[in-house]
Amino acid sequence: MNGQMMCFEKYEQYLETMEMPIMPSSLPKRKINFAIMVKYAKEHEIDIASLSLAEKEHLIELSGANNNI
Repeated sequence: MNGQMMCFEKYEQYLETMEMPIMPSSLPKRKINFAIMVKYAKEHEIDIASLSLAEKEHLIELSGANNNI
């Protein structure tokens, strides 16, 4: 043993206040074409992670328009 004891009362309180997990089936279905994002980022000489939310949404719309299910 390492000498640490768990406080089960605090753990139980945490479990009671913890939110339910988000199930994948409850998320909206979106198609993302990462090739479009990579191409856009390279053209503008920026990282994909530094794209603004508006740019990401625009690229997601473009990828959805080009890839019909």
